[in-house]
Amino acid sequence: MPCAKLTRLEIYDCKRLEALPKGLHNLTSLQELKIEGELPSLEEDGLPTNLHSLWIDGNKKIWKSMIERGRGFHRFSSLRHLTISGCDDDMVSFPPEVKRLGTALPLPASLTALWIYNFPNLERLSSSIVDLQNLTSLHLWDCPKLKYFPEKGLPSSLWQLWIWGCPLIAEKCRKDGGQYWDLLTHIPYVSIANIWDFDDSTADD
Repeated sequence: MPCAKLTRLEIYDCKRLEALPKGLHNLTSLQELKIEGELPSLEEDGLPTNLHSLWIDGNKKIWKSMIERGRGFHRFSSLRHLTISGCDDDMVSFPPEVKRLGTALPLPASLTALWIYNFPNLERLSSSIVDLQNLTSLHLWDCPKLKYFPEKGLPSSLWQLWIWGCPLIAEKCRKDGGQYWDLLTHIPYVSIANIWDFDDSTADD
């Protein structure tokens, strides 16, 4: 594949695209990849593993091929920013469980920012989220059935938490008696449905 020095690639809503370029996994300089809309599934070798930022929006084929083949994201040892949006209408837990492995889909420990958007039946964040000790920013948008955080809470490394369009979990995060409020007190910036709460005790850290 040409463009070996390519660092950023965005593929948007290419309805007539029949196949992704061969050798995509060989783009060792590629750091940012954004895929939006339905596209063909991945070839066996998959995506380049040196990515720093990955955005998958509305592509059920690529998302499911990663789950079914048990690839997960743990192979992306340099990945810092991950956005997953509208890729699975049936998913109830994130990361989802890989049946043949019997465990949740692995996420890379290198993640610093995670965006989870537009999953209509998502109900819970799985316990593996807690293990992301480099995660500083978590965004939860348009997941109307989301109502459970992991039993162990959220990563202690979090600096920002955004919750929009998730009314059930938002209710549990209320400052005045919400079930999950105590899990949020270590997070300096919390935004829930346009209302900012700021813990000034950490402002000078």
